[in-house]
Amino acid sequence: MSHVYEEVKRRTELLEKLELAIPGYRGYKEKELRREADRLIRQHLLDRLRPAHRNLKSVMPAIAASGDPNLAQLYNQVQAVFDRVIAKLRAASYGYSGFFDAVKIREAELDRMLEFDWGLVEAVDRIARAVDSVVKSEPGKLAEALAALRGELLSFEDLLAKREEVIRGIPA
Repeated sequence: MSHVYEEVKRRTELLEKLELAIPGYRGYKEKELRREADRLIRQHLLDRLRPAHRNLKSVMPAIAASGDPNLAQLYNQVQAVFDRVIAKLRAASYGYSGFFDAVKIREAELDRMLEFDWGLVEAVDRIARAVDSVVKSEPGKLAEALAALRGELLSFEDLLAKREEVIRGIPA
């Protein structure tokens, strides 16, 4: 994960590099760079999830044609979890704590959060593969593929909850 942080740090402008040399300001700037790296990672996760979310909607005509109310209910449950996961990821904290906040986020916690977020990339890839599996499923296997996708989404939602614990300094 440190390579993302290092890439953001490398891209800083000359003025920002000069600011890093100012005593007392450097620590502040380092935290801001870590927060920016965290924001970029979460934006990447959203960029990967949104097409999968749209792709899942292409299955709805096949579900409607099946006439199976249980399958339609399962699809609606999966869609609800997917919507919830995207909303939680979009609204997740950037790892910022203000001067007067009760919970302070230190550099070590920011580094842990960045590493944790990088681990979320693999989970998003599993979700995208599970959506592809749903889309390519034969009608008889659609319920099984939707159930597997729901499991991946619920696991990802659990990871997002653990991410909040990392931000608060609670061991994950």
